Amino acid sequence: MKAFAPPRTVSVCQLCRQTSTRQTAPWPSTGRVAQQSRLISSTPTRTRVQSRDTPTTPASCRQSRRWFVSDTTASAPANISAVVTQLSQKELSDFHARIEELAKHVLDHPAVPDEAIVLKALEEYLSMARKLVGAKDTAQKQTTTQTEKTATSALLSNLNTPSNSSITRSRIMDALTTRAFDMLIYRPVFITPDMLKTYVELQCLLQRPESFPAVFKLYREKPVPRPSKDGVVAYDETNPDKPNAAVAPAVADMAIDAAIDSRDLSLALGTIDATYCTKAYKRSKFLRSALFPLTGFLLTPPAAYTLATRFSDYQTTMDPAMATNIAMAGIMTYTMAVGTVGYVALTTANDQMVRVTWAPGVPLWERWVREEERSAFDKLSQAWGFASKDKWGEEEGEEWEYLKEFCGLRGMMLDRVELMDGME
Repeated sequence: MKAFAPPRTVSVCQLCRQTSTRQTAPWPSTGRVAQQSRLISSTPTRTRVQSRDTPTTPASCRQSRRWFVSDTTASAPANISAVVTQLSQKELSDFHARIEELAKHVLDHPAVPDEAIVLKALEEYLSMARKLVGAKDTAQKQTTTQTEKTATSALLSNLNTPSNSSITRSRIMDALTTRAFDMLIYRPVFITPDMLKTYVELQCLLQRPESFPAVFKLYREKPVPRPSKDGVVAYDETNPDKPNAAVAPAVADMAIDAAIDSRDLSLALGTIDATYCTKAYKRSKFLRSALFPLTGFLLTPPAAYTLATRFSDYQTTMDPAMATNIAMAGIMTYTMAVGTVGYVALTTANDQMVRVTWAPGVPLWERWVREEERSAFDKLSQAWGFASKDKWGEEEGEEWEYLKEFCGLRGMMLDRVELMDGME
């Protein structure tokens, strides 16, 4: 006789029971949702809104339907833009042919190429680069299916492929970089500021800043071509330290930012040396910023004597000559005191300094002249160090130690302890 076994009772809470009931609820399948979305997208907007508000449709189906439609409509513009920026093999071949044509027109010039010709070629290169940066190569059309491909068919397809089909977007970008550099190093071409700016914009757009130090040095030291009557081009030596040989600050900042983005410390330091550390830039800054105040300072004594002479005519208490001397001494004392305070405030301002500061003992005049150089090293240290301020000073490694030593040799200090947060 078998023993009586009572039936097992499983205690299921109300929440679990509701969950199991929800899981068994009929959800629309993927094919049904896709079919409904196609019907909804094919109907006008008014019909779509009415179908969403229909009370007979379950809330879950309306939610799935709404999610599916919003996803397809949001991804449509991205697909359209991708199709627009896609370049065909014919367009890439035309770009390559045009690049070679422009380069040949400049490099094969019988005499000194005109500035307009070289600048036009660089500008056209820049417009091509803008089209290539956001574009992608066109995929090759498959002539056979995946099951029909064999070794023989693959070999025959490679033999039948034209030579220009191997032209890719990266190859066009390499051609732009190489041909633009060949134009600037071509001896009869005189590099102008507009050419240099266009070239830097082109290489920054293509992310190829490796040639910046050499191009900037060539911009300063390249001999000036001078065509002669007999057709032979003569070259005059130029002074690399003249103010006209300085790189514009906007162009220098653009090149330094591109070098920092390439994560090449040697390239970044070389770019800074070729722009802000030259005598030409220091002289150019003096002419641009200090010439007008210095001219006013030199004209102060004659102006003060003229005013003092006029003031002596309006008094009768002392001799006019003594009154002129006293008035001139007062004007010059006031001017010198205010000018000295302003000069000290201008050269000792450190609100713009973040991690790189001047070492003690650096003259005030040198601090003002080399401020852009210090700012570039400051930008470089922020890019190579930690992004969080709490970790500043904890960096280590060969490149970081080299950067600290390099700043020390230039009269600067990286992460000066007494100026860091919490170390006052």
